[in-house]
Amino acid sequence: MCGICFICGSLVPPQQLEDQICSDHTLLCHRGPDVYGKKVVSISDKVTAVFEGCVLWLQGIEPTTQPVTDEYGNILLWNGDILAGFEIPENESDTKYISDNLATKGEAAILSFLGTIKGPWSLIYYQKEKKRLYFGRDVFGRHSLLWHLPSTVQGIFMVSSVCRQRENIKEIPAFGLYFIDFTTVSLEEFKVNLIPWSNVAEESLMSLEPVIKIQKQKMVSSIQHALNMTLPSDSLLLHLKSLPSSFDMEVIDKLYLSMKDDIKKLLEVLTNSVQRRIDKCPPKCLSCTNSPLKCDHSRIAVLFSGGLDSAMIALLIDSCLPESESVDLLNVAFMQRVSQNVKTSNISGEKNISKSETNPLVNYEVPDRISGKQCWQKLQEIRPHRKWNFVEINVTADELAKERESVICHLVAPLTSVLDDSIGCALWFGGRGRGIVMGVPYISPARVLLCGMGADEQLGGYSRHRRCFAEGGWSSLLNEINMEISRIHTRNLGRDNRILADHGRAPRFPYLDEDVVSTLNSFPIWIKANLYLPRGIGEKFLLRVAAAHLGLSTSAALPKRAIQFGSRIAKLENSKEKGSDSCVRLIRK
Repeated sequence: MCGICFICGSLVPPQQLEDQICSDHTLLCHRGPDVYGKKVVSISDKVTAVFEGCVLWLQGIEPTTQPVTDEYGNILLWNGDILAGFEIPENESDTKYISDNLATKGEAAILSFLGTIKGPWSLIYYQKEKKRLYFGRDVFGRHSLLWHLPSTVQGIFMVSSVCRQRENIKEIPAFGLYFIDFTTVSLEEFKVNLIPWSNVAEESLMSLEPVIKIQKQKMVSSIQHALNMTLPSDSLLLHLKSLPSSFDMEVIDKLYLSMKDDIKKLLEVLTNSVQRRIDKCPPKCLSCTNSPLKCDHSRIAVLFSGGLDSAMIALLIDSCLPESESVDLLNVAFMQRVSQNVKTSNISGEKNISKSETNPLVNYEVPDRISGKQCWQKLQEIRPHRKWNFVEINVTADELAKERESVICHLVAPLTSVLDDSIGCALWFGGRGRGIVMGVPYISPARVLLCGMGADEQLGGYSRHRRCFAEGGWSSLLNEINMEISRIHTRNLGRDNRILADHGRAPRFPYLDEDVVSTLNSFPIWIKANLYLPRGIGEKFLLRVAAAHLGLSTSAALPKRAIQFGSRIAKLENSKEKGSDSCVRLIRK
């Protein structure tokens, strides 16, 4: 994970540009604590630019300082992971590999190269000879990229992973690769070109800023299969309706036998996805980056509620990581005030005379803590050779208010809703990994954080999927899932990336691996979800059967529970607010 930033201005002194970056420098460095670099470039007689890179070491034998300048004067800022698609030399970083491969490529070759990458990325790339600046995000928008467009008030253009909360900062839509041709464009008459991903719908492009010109060529991603829109036959419908609505071992065994081939395919690609994200992690944790000694701390952590998605990721890690390595399970809970009735004798000590007083107590036994502990115990039972560190992250109301005002409000921005606040705060404290393990204070040193985002959208896991199914049947459900997969880049992954990467560790999403998405797209809908069955069984049906077969029976039967409710942050705040309301707590006074 890296913090990357490009800023340029017309007839603006370099010091003024650096002052602009300086206000965001701390947030950029949080994302990339290992090495830092900066380069000032004169693009033309009128335009001066500053490139800044803060690097988290993830690939290669040592960190690669950014920006990277090649022999032709081209400049690369790369925030991403090549997890597959190319064979990178064992001791070379993906940043160096990309810089070398883009050095002599024309536009068509650049598009092909970026489209072949499997893994999350955002980049800023300047071609010196053509005076052309490229920037963009992967097809799912898994890494954050924001921009500030020049105006008559402030003639500055900026592209950055993260920046402090202020006006006119917006998230760059992950619609494709953008470019600015500085041979024909000035910041006074500003135009941005967009080469869209081939899967982006035309109506989505209509919402873009007026300064953006859509190019005719397209970028093709490495997603091999579009969503299978086949509907079940009448005879199949009868079978689907007849399936048992329980999850005892006898039922699980029968379901597994009938779905064995599909489960095998899913587990194969999902295990490969987890393996890729573990393999692309240095042999040292965050605490041991500069130590000459061998590291024996946790390099890998899971954002862990004990629910289906995170439980499956944790279990698959066990088959991908040497037995000697521990794994941190990060479980966040917000304080809950509970009344306790206390009986006290009267002042004279007379028996049978008492009064009731209510003393507020604080506890952290929220739903995600309870399910997390249950799943942790199950993991220890079925995978006893592994050291599983269950990290209890307890957050007080005072600490929540303090960190929201000083840091989290900037990371959530430019989003402003109550829902963004609740999820953003829960993810930030969970990703920080500061808690207790078996009663002892502990801070996770993990360099990579695996998260379960993306499973619900693909497997019909949300309550709105049930509403669509109830109102319009299988066709309506398919249309909703198809829309959600196609628009996932416009939702909240940029926000989640800004939040989680603030602790100097890389959030990675195994369910959004390109091969996992392609495989799930190829399955017919009734394999993935059977919403004739009750809540906690029918949604994400394929994944539930797979998890139960592997021994995670309790997690497999847990209904979907969003982090803001499972961690109880929503209860700690104003319970009368709606998720879509603007959140006054995010606005700095």
